[in-house]
Amino acid sequence: MLSISSLLSFIPQIKHIINKKSSVDISLTYVLLITISSTEQFALGFYYIASHNNDSDFFVSDPRNLGDWLNLAQLAIVWVMSLLVFATCLFYAPSTAPRTRVVALYTSFLAISVIPLLIDVLTPVGNPEDERWSSAIFIGVHTMLVNPLVTLGVFAALCFQWPNARAAALSEVGLAVQAAVFALVALSWVGRVRFLEFDRGLGGFPVKTWYQLVGWAAVDNAIFAFVQAVLFFLRRRQKFQSGKVGGEEEPLLGH
Repeated sequence: MLSISSLLSFIPQIKHIINKKSSVDISLTYVLLITISSTEQFALGFYYIASHNNDSDFFVSDPRNLGDWLNLAQLAIVWVMSLLVFATCLFYAPSTAPRTRVVALYTSFLAISVIPLLIDVLTPVGNPEDERWSSAIFIGVHTMLVNPLVTLGVFAALCFQWPNARAAALSEVGLAVQAAVFALVALSWVGRVRFLEFDRGLGGFPVKTWYQLVGWAAVDNAIFAFVQAVLFFLRRRQKFQSGKVGGEEEPLLGH
């Protein structure tokens, strides 16, 4: 149900841009950072569920069960739909938009996230010891460095879109639906992944370890829901202040 809701939550924004034939005042950096976040989540999920050959005591069951594959499907759906929004914004962006720079940045991120995993899956295993080392390096770099930066990037996405929160090309319905849906998705991730047992006598809950190993899915989705909710309320507030409380019929804003 959440996977279907996640998919449907992207449709209002895509449809809104296509109907207006413009993504003017939607920050491409905002869309880029959101897309990078969904890409990183898919990459980590794919690593744990589909390409990681060693036994794991967290995130997944051993052997993998239906719930694990549904989790991966959820991550894949959000990634694909984020890409569609990204592509739609690029296609309808004004001629002055930094399309080349944004595409180059995203392609560079693919080169350190999804592409290495696909190469690993499609390439026959040579030396198992070498594969274990490369896998350890990949997941270590991503959980300790890349993913925390990606999480911060979602917060930064809000800053890039904030000045144009009332952009006509932003779907108010899409923002509201995504804020609600992804808040539920974040809550669901807390309960549907496994975590290592910890000794309560050593202190409080190991938040940092939880985030690095399994909590990234809940945290990143919660932040995305927060960003969309803030943009929604900014739009509503500005429309009330200007006396325009109707639908999404205001004219396109210029630069």
